[in-house]
Amino acid sequence: MAKKLCFVVTDAISFNVLYRGQLEYLADSGCELTLICGGLSTQLDTLRARNIGRVIDYGLVRNPSVWPDLLSLFKLAWHFLFNRYDVVVSTTPKALLLGSVAAFLTCQSRRVSFFQGRVYENFKGLKRKIYTLLDSIVVACSHEVIFVSKSLMTEFVKDIPSASKKGKVIGGGSGNGVCSDTFSPEVVSESKILMVRHELGIKDTDFVVLSAGRICEDKGINEIIEVANLVAKKVTNVRFIMLGNIEDYKAFERLSELRERGVVIHIDFVSDMTPYFALSDLHLFLSHREGFGNVAIEAAAMGVPTFAFDVVGVRDSVAEGVSGLRFRLGASASVANAILQFISTPEVMGITFEGSRDWAIKNFSKENVWKNYKLFYFDC
Repeated sequence: MAKKLCFVVTDAISFNVLYRGQLEYLADSGCELTLICGGLSTQLDTLRARNIGRVIDYGLVRNPSVWPDLLSLFKLAWHFLFNRYDVVVSTTPKALLLGSVAAFLTCQSRRVSFFQGRVYENFKGLKRKIYTLLDSIVVACSHEVIFVSKSLMTEFVKDIPSASKKGKVIGGGSGNGVCSDTFSPEVVSESKILMVRHELGIKDTDFVVLSAGRICEDKGINEIIEVANLVAKKVTNVRFIMLGNIEDYKAFERLSELRERGVVIHIDFVSDMTPYFALSDLHLFLSHREGFGNVAIEAAAMGVPTFAFDVVGVRDSVAEGVSGLRFRLGASASVANAILQFISTPEVMGITFEGSRDWAIKNFSKENVWKNYKLFYFDC
């Protein structure tokens, strides 16, 4: 008999990005999937086109909005009242609260809350207390609580001790793992790399630093600017590629001088990052918080080391001295000095991180990650 699984997320894009391939794997393994979310019609159409199960749009929205949230809660509870599942999994911030409460009120048999990060990781005062209270409600409404990384669980339990008995990390962490076939140094041809270099105006002698992700304060835009300025003052053969959508235009404007000088190159979000990893010498990941820094294990699988801040979610995805180096949050000067050392002694640094791909695949291959989640969901 097929296992009936219901996933609740806030936005359909999370299914299309965070669960890329995994939902197909679960469906092929005998799961009957119901996917409840909100989001743009384009993302919902993409999700439905995957033909992996029933997709229900209940209009969940990311930002706090009293009446739409109450309406979504009512719709969820009404659905759960007449549809019984072996497992209900709620994940992403808004859906965690609404999904877990609705499943609790309707007595679903196995309620799982999946924390993949905390938006309030660096908040203080009353705002942090309010968010912590909401997460306490999620924990109270759940039979089990899973975390995307060990460091996230450690910090979470400090604030909400009741989560320790219900909480666990599946395998070594990560929500979806890394595809060893897609993220491989051999997958990108030399001609493709040369073409991208030519398009971006990058010379063969340039040292290339890639920063991939949303461009905003939380993702370290201010520190990236500081590092780029410090490094560019010392050497002229360095290029910083910033790959991602701009969310903080005020901070991005501070890059104007560096962009005019050709030190920084900005590229909007692309679906295939492998050519950019392939031409890069270093991945710079100065995020202030993560649930799990999946982009760091993608870089490692491509054989590219990561320099990152030692923060929640990142310390799980960057192995010190194996796949990269971690630095104290905000230590831009230390990061810049390490990059300059890398530029001056590339052979030494290459040897230091030569095991990065093996480490990433051994600990986070998608096959193992998906299998571990399937075993967890089927354990009922």
